[in-house]
Amino acid sequence: MELSKQSSRKLVIAGVATTVIALGLAAYFASSPTAESHVVVKAPVTAPSSASSAASAKKPAPAATPQRPAEIKDPAPPGEPRAIRTKEQGAAALMALPELQAWSALIEKNTNGKAHGGLLEYDPVPRKLNGKNYWQFSFVENSAESALRWESFLVSSSDDEILVEDAANDEVISLGRWRREKHPDKRTSFDAPAPH
Repeated sequence: MELSKQSSRKLVIAGVATTVIALGLAAYFASSPTAESHVVVKAPVTAPSSASSAASAKKPAPAATPQRPAEIKDPAPPGEPRAIRTKEQGAAALMALPELQAWSALIEKNTNGKAHGGLLEYDPVPRKLNGKNYWQFSFVENSAESALRWESFLVSSSDDEILVEDAANDEVISLGRWRREKHPDKRTSFDAPAPH
């Protein structure tokens, strides 16, 4: 009999201790400002009215998971268009121009494969022009001995615009104007501009 009284006391003490710890944890989590404490679980408004409907509703409700707020990113500085293409994508767009494709083939042919056409980034810092950023590339004839510049280009990071640096007139011109005035499709070497 004495043994059962001691067991009962231990159970009561353990129960009280567990309750105190549970209440302490509940108070701690209720007062902490974590995202989890702000989760609202919506419970059904009406309970099942009969034992059979309660038995059919045995499936446990999915556990509510806290929703994380979407990652907040800093907006682009005002007046600076958002970049839509990377430097690599800009270089690929530039090399896809028919003039640069033709120049590359001409260089390969004229040098029996000893030189190749390619791009050289002449300044890793984008150039800002009229509120837009441009990657800066030169098309070069690249051989084991040297890289000879044929033309320099500015490739926009915010749209599909490509500009040409006209070194003779110290200005930047559009691709269309470059084609009309400089006739790059007739150019045959790095130092020989196309005949007018």
